[in-house]
Amino acid sequence: MKSKLKVVSHNLKATSIFIISILLLAACRKEEKFPIEPVLTNITIQQYDRNSFNIITGYTDGDGDLGLSDADTLPPFDKNSKYYHNYFCTFSQLTNGNWQEINFAVPYYYRLPLLTPVQRNKNIKGNITVDIKNFMSPISNGVADTFRAEVYIADRALHESNTVISSPFVIVQ
Repeated sequence: MKSKLKVVSHNLKATSIFIISILLLAACRKEEKFPIEPVLTNITIQQYDRNSFNIITGYTDGDGDLGLSDADTLPPFDKNSKYYHNYFCTFSQLTNGNWQEINFAVPYYYRLPLLTPVQRNKNIKGNITVDIKNFMSPISNGVADTFRAEVYIADRALHESNTVISSPFVIVQ
């Protein structure tokens, strides 16, 4: 009988060591590390109607300070400040072989909601999707044309990201 107990005891010890090793390996997994400035990684245009589309922008941020709350209304986030918005999109139109920036009466600027994670590791990455409906260029006069979007973002520390430019896309008015 003693030898059977030893075998069981030995198997229990080996199993315990194996489980502890797996847990330690999982705990030692490297956390992704991103710069504290936001970085835009890509931009995609997904059209879903003749003149409506989504702009999908990939991002990373090392300290997770992206987004603004409704309470963020004091300088530098007040309505008269550049940083009232934190997602900035401009459009250019291909005219006679050259890209011409379009000046809209109301720019395509947005306030991203708070994206700060609650966990200890504040590194974040993901996609921002902006839905553009009934897009119309003031210089295309209702004719189909070729456009591109340029996007950059800013975090709460006022770090601005790089600018990403979409591939050209056609809007049929």
